Amino acid sequence: MNGASHISSPTPTRVHTQGQAFRVGMLTLLFLLGLYLWTLDTGLAPYELEGGDLITHQYAQVQARFSNAPGYPLYTMGGWLWYHTLKPLLRGVANPVQVLSAYSTFWAIVALALLYAVSLHITRGNAIISALITLAYGVTYFFWYYAVTTEQYTSAVAHTLAIVLVTFRWEEAIRRGERERADRLFLLLAFLLGLALAHMVTVLLIGPPVLWFVWRTDRAFWRRGRLLVRAVGLGLLPLLAYTYVYIRGAQHPEWRGEGSWPNTLSWFLYFLSTPQGRAELTWTIGPFTEEFPSLIWQELTWPVLVLGLAGIALLGRRRALLFYSTLALYFVFSYIDRYGNWYQVIMPAYPLVFLGLAALAQRVWELTDTMTPAWRQAFHGGLALVLLLLFLNRLVVNYPRADQSYRPVDTGLDPGWRLLADIPEPNAAIFGVVKEKLALDYITIIWGYRPDVRAVNLEEAIALLEEGSRPLYVSTDAAPLFFEAVQKPVAVQSAGLYLIRVGYTLPPLQLPPEAVTLDLYFGNQVRLVGYQLTPPPKEIPLELPWRLSLYWQALAPQEMDWSISVRPTRNGRYIYLDGSLVQSDHAHPAHGYRPTSSWKPREIIRDDYPIPADERLNFDGITVILYRTLGDNQFENLGIGNFPVRPPE
Repeated sequence: MNGASHISSPTPTRVHTQGQAFRVGMLTLLFLLGLYLWTLDTGLAPYELEGGDLITHQYAQVQARFSNAPGYPLYTMGGWLWYHTLKPLLRGVANPVQVLSAYSTFWAIVALALLYAVSLHITRGNAIISALITLAYGVTYFFWYYAVTTEQYTSAVAHTLAIVLVTFRWEEAIRRGERERADRLFLLLAFLLGLALAHMVTVLLIGPPVLWFVWRTDRAFWRRGRLLVRAVGLGLLPLLAYTYVYIRGAQHPEWRGEGSWPNTLSWFLYFLSTPQGRAELTWTIGPFTEEFPSLIWQELTWPVLVLGLAGIALLGRRRALLFYSTLALYFVFSYIDRYGNWYQVIMPAYPLVFLGLAALAQRVWELTDTMTPAWRQAFHGGLALVLLLLFLNRLVVNYPRADQSYRPVDTGLDPGWRLLADIPEPNAAIFGVVKEKLALDYITIIWGYRPDVRAVNLEEAIALLEEGSRPLYVSTDAAPLFFEAVQKPVAVQSAGLYLIRVGYTLPPLQLPPEAVTLDLYFGNQVRLVGYQLTPPPKEIPLELPWRLSLYWQALAPQEMDWSISVRPTRNGRYIYLDGSLVQSDHAHPAHGYRPTSSWKPREIIRDDYPIPADERLNFDGITVILYRTLGDNQFENLGIGNFPVRPPE
């Protein structure tokens, strides 16, 4: 279009007023927002802590560190601002996992608002069709899943739909002869296309079709040198965001990953070249896989895919070619990468199919123009019912998988919470097994609980043991590995139900001021000098047992190793729950690392036992038995002690 493109054409009559469309749109978005918040991710499974995009994005947004290559600088900086603004405001309402996941929800709502706006544009303001199309797309599995978890794919959908909307608005301005508005929209379009260079690069698959669309709509644009120069400048402007990646890489060399580089610039150029991303691409020609392309129609359903592709043809020749060519590029790219994460990359293509379905639904809606009002109303109601059933079908089918709230598998942080429930000293270092270290890192860095505590690996733990510069703890699970690696005598103290305090020299243990003093003798050889019954800290979001700490003192050197049995009592009687005696036994005190034969006279030894946090227990006393096994199911008791307790409230 050249001169003809400036001829104004009458605006088609809207099906619904702008006010009606706005109200319907707000109700639609509020419903989907409520659905996403209801199903928002609330925790982490163990495998999610081990690596992957989800956990990478979370650390990036909390620490303002770059994400996977090439860094997603704009998305990450926005996520950092989101998290650190909302976390203090939502304290007590949402945990950090929810706050981080809600950033994806925000972009999901932006994407759906844009989808609704584009649908209104192509359906002559039909709020009913646009709302139902938006609802149906909003509960497709992958979009829903990524709307409630921490990854960037909903923002990629929003980005693509923003490009589509601006492209259509630009075409409309050209058709109406609104040159100044068209120029502004063209510059905005150039910026949006360039934005993909600092966000999700595969969004640029829509770039060539958009440029062709602009050329076919008004070829005169390509002869306006000054405007094109400004457009190129705006398109390249987002690249400045990578200065953030360079600066953070210079500040934190430990974030750069594996490899050796002579300087920050060398690393930066290597990082931007995305060798990791290229390595993950599976550039393969050959047969289809079990997932590709079948996952496409499983995600969209056959009716939506077929009718949506057919409906695109109703958008008009240029718009249809824009959509079809974009979908073709996504299909080819996904085919080449069909062994990789194509199912994530292809997500921005799915809304185009739904927009085709909206165009087809609108054409069917308009078939009633010659009908009587009663038949027209019934026909419109039937069409709306079909789209409503599509939405309800996707909602019911996808809800169980998309719901990420309070999943039973979200136990990834539990090992870390257990260690911190033992209340290690300030500025403590903890060596645990892999699952404990991953959980501790997340809790102390992202959750922000006990940031003074540092999870260390074995090499760091041994170095800290030699230095003695900070309190060092070893988890009971990691203790065998630690002591095998040290191969030297190490002082050991029980420090809770899951922690052991270690060092070459440790200060003599004293009875804490919070402990209750006791004076119970066992065979005139050992004295129980005190106890402390401690509930887990209220900040720990995990159901844990109470901790009973016993403080022992040897009156003389012990030749035998005595075992200890702890049993809660009620009115002097042992307690049975579900048919089993409630008791906790240690073959050797201090998690097996301080047998009684190693006790020195007058030395205080701490020993910790779990007491179930069960309301049915209702105990008022503790019985402690020191015994040893004689064989043939025979036992010898050194002594039995009883003392009253008041369980913590």
